[in-house]
Amino acid sequence: MAHFLIIGAGIVGLSVARSAVLAGHQATILEQGPVPNPQSASFDRHRMIRYPYGAAAGYTRMVTEAFGAWDRLWADLGTTHFESTGAIAISLEAGDYAAKTLATFRAIGLPHDVLDRDAVEALCPHLTLPQGAWGVTAFPGGPLFAADIITDLVRWLTAAGARIEAGTRVVGLDEAEGRVALADGSTRTGDFVLVAAGAWLPRLMPDRFGSLPVYRQALVYVEPPPAYAESWRKAPAIAVLGDHTGYTLPDLRGAGLKIGYSAHRRQAMPDIDGFDADLASESAVILGAFRPYLNEPDAYRPLRMQVGYYALDPSRRFLFDKRGRALVITQCDGQMFKFGPLIGERVVAMVEGRETMASLARWAAGDAPTP
Repeated sequence: MAHFLIIGAGIVGLSVARSAVLAGHQATILEQGPVPNPQSASFDRHRMIRYPYGAAAGYTRMVTEAFGAWDRLWADLGTTHFESTGAIAISLEAGDYAAKTLATFRAIGLPHDVLDRDAVEALCPHLTLPQGAWGVTAFPGGPLFAADIITDLVRWLTAAGARIEAGTRVVGLDEAEGRVALADGSTRTGDFVLVAAGAWLPRLMPDRFGSLPVYRQALVYVEPPPAYAESWRKAPAIAVLGDHTGYTLPDLRGAGLKIGYSAHRRQAMPDIDGFDADLASESAVILGAFRPYLNEPDAYRPLRMQVGYYALDPSRRFLFDKRGRALVITQCDGQMFKFGPLIGERVVAMVEGRETMASLARWAAGDAPTP
């Protein structure tokens, strides 16, 4: 039996702990804030899982694996925190993200449907699209109810015997010895140390990751016009609209209609810039990206902002970097949540020798199919 020492109680840390416990290992999770932590990138009302992934065939294949891992998690939790609305990528011009997605679907043989503009508007009556627009849909896909997932995972781990230490800030790491130093002057040692510290990684490991860019991302929850409230609930999640990186998640299970715009991000650090948001100005930017395509755009009422922080470098690929007894998982770009339970299974397989670190790193970077 190995002792897994895990830094960070987000979806990755909790998922690795679950897989470790299921395999008969001991797991200790160290989290600098409360558990669950509402300021972690993993804690939001809902997050998207979807097949549309542009030209990234490796990650598209990983989504199928991810659904299997989620099903295994639902069995453990005794409930399903997911609604399959499907996901749609909408094309506005030749060669855009939806066009690349369609090419990938065809290349790997993923089932999908291609819809012309009229069909997309029939499926999404809240939208009016330009001539030549079209869409590609794939199932399953839709919202993962993140806050419920994290909360139930914490409960399951506690009942399963994992140790969760909230309010425990890690300030140093000896990778060779598997030893971490805490802010109170004490230390913890593990046979294997997982570093899943998210946006706080550059502060924790400045020598290696101090220059890793960290971005603040804000999303808006809105009340749609009454005439379109139900159509938003019934329509697929929008994975992308053209190449302007806009996306939506429906108001199901009371989560609210969430609209995001990836271009509305800026470099920042959570311990300096905080989690406040300007609802009026920031929602105007996000809704402005959708405004040309919305029916009754002036009737959308912003309700609140959700702020998160993500590590992201230009490669836009997950980085799994192991040295000594420690594995660092980073560069999530807000995309890692959908793969959390799957990552947990693969990391434990690597620790137990059922997979090499080299193959795990290639897989995480989207470079290799499942062995």
